[in-house]
Amino acid sequence: MKKYYGMAAAAGFLFLVLLTIQVNRVTAVTPIKNLSIARSTTQTVTSATTESSSQTSTEYSEDAQEQAAVSDEVNEDDFPTVSLDDWSLALVGPKNKIVSEIAQEDLGKLSNGYLVDKRIVSAYEELADAAKVAGYPLVMVSAYRSVEYQQEIFDANVNSLIRQGNTKEEAIRITKLTFTEPGYSEHHTGLAIDVIDEDWYQNHTGELLNEGFGVTDGGKWLQAHAREYGFIIRYPKGKHDITQIDYEPWHLRYVGVEVATYIEEHEVTFEEFLDEAKEHITRKEAELSYHEVADPLQEDWIFTNSLTRNQENSQRAQEELLMSGGDLFAKNVFSQTKEVKK
Repeated sequence: MKKYYGMAAAAGFLFLVLLTIQVNRVTAVTPIKNLSIARSTTQTVTSATTESSSQTSTEYSEDAQEQAAVSDEVNEDDFPTVSLDDWSLALVGPKNKIVSEIAQEDLGKLSNGYLVDKRIVSAYEELADAAKVAGYPLVMVSAYRSVEYQQEIFDANVNSLIRQGNTKEEAIRITKLTFTEPGYSEHHTGLAIDVIDEDWYQNHTGELLNEGFGVTDGGKWLQAHAREYGFIIRYPKGKHDITQIDYEPWHLRYVGVEVATYIEEHEVTFEEFLDEAKEHITRKEAELSYHEVADPLQEDWIFTNSLTRNQENSQRAQEELLMSGGDLFAKNVFSQTKEVKK
């Protein structure tokens, strides 16, 4: 009988040792501050996982429906990836005064002697070379102009009109029809140029910068190919209500190849493109949904999971997190899941 008592005692001791080891393993994975939480069972974990996954699935489903509706209106893959802070997307015009002039050291000289933003020198030279090969050598009429110089030519025209008998107010009004008000010209940016082709320059009688240039072979070539080098026809026909400037087929503006291609192919103005870009960026930000996932083993911590379009991966990340006992980094759960102090 003593023999059996001894075996029972040994078995009981072994059971206590194994139980102690198991408890230590659990507490080593996740420090437990609340003893009631330590008694959470596997069923609690499984239940929390199921509930969390179900909630996530529902929330994601609603979000997916909204995204699908948006996709019907705009082809997301077609829109360029841009930042509104990009230097090439600076908006300057009749309603948008330049924030700060380009520094003189940031200007570069073209082979024709004109100054532009040095970051577009190579783009223009490539455009000019291509135009020459196509049979339409370009003649530049204007490029970078400082605000100070713009003020000088603006005032000179006003004074000329006053000498002709106009009042100052009338002279300013008339001048604004043909001269951009100082501080509101794209030429201040170094990203805008006025160009025509050699044939128009040599044979056209009258004002060089005339919308008739747009129907010439040289004007049509620019309309079709300027985008390939990052330039757009900045003020297209029939868009005065948006740009506040009449059609100018000679006025090119650098915006980058991807943006220029989108603008010309979709026949939108630069202003319209920027409005679309703002909406596009807002939609992208709204698509990121953040869901809190509670750790059942330690209630004073929460884990935030950033959902992507991949619903299955998002749910798996939560399940892995819960089943790991909260040991997020030891389990090396998906990188989109991060630990946040509640």
